[in-house]
Amino acid sequence: MISVNGVTVEFGGFELLSDITFMINPRDRVGLTGKNGAGKSTMMKIIAGIDKPTRGEITMPGDTKIGYLPQEVTIIDTRSVFDETMTA
Repeated sequence: MISVNGVTVEFGGFELLSDITFMINPRDRVGLTGKNGAGKSTMMKIIAGIDKPTRGEITMPGDTKIGYLPQEVTIIDTRSVFDETMTA
């Protein structure tokens, strides 16, 4: 289970995400939707441990593995699309 508790993200005085709380249970399938700039990629980076929230916390069991494939990637021409995806 992944637990997102009171996550807030601020950039230079602008609040992108405010007090976000939710849980993802084992076997859940989750999709994030929203307009450009709403914070979808930011939330994914926080869950993946790439970025940290201004406030709040993400908790998950120690054996949880998160894969993250960024929207914009640097592709090495010698790898297939499948191989590139597996590096996430």
